[in-house]
Amino acid sequence: MTAPSIYKRAPKIFYTVAPVGALIAVTLNQLGIHLGLWKVHPMPKVVLLDSIFLDFGIFTIASVWFSYILYYKHQNPLWIYITFVLGMTGIEFIALQIGTLTYDDEWNKFYTFLMYLGGFITIHLLTLKLAKLKIYP
Repeated sequence: MTAPSIYKRAPKIFYTVAPVGALIAVTLNQLGIHLGLWKVHPMPKVVLLDSIFLDFGIFTIASVWFSYILYYKHQNPLWIYITFVLGMTGIEFIALQIGTLTYDDEWNKFYTFLMYLGGFITIHLLTLKLAKLKIYP
């Protein structure tokens, strides 16, 4: 629901960051699912479809908002990281509690935290590079 809002405010960020955010989400989710580290319920017959709506939704839009707040709102990056990484980890914790997601014994919330931290660091580096190349106004 927030995609149209961010598109109106900063279409360049939407077009440059969203594809990378989706790529990060798809890559990490499919890797985790195929390695058996977590499962999304209900599990469809076509394995790629188990997380595709999450991949193109939650993390993708979160990465766009993350980049927008960093670049246009000039907020303290530490607080942005804390908010977004803990927020995404919290959403995943809720998914665990309601049974939409289960972790294997080898995976835990700390690893999830690190995974989101790595994803947002990648988005931050992309934002810095795009700003340096003067892609953003």
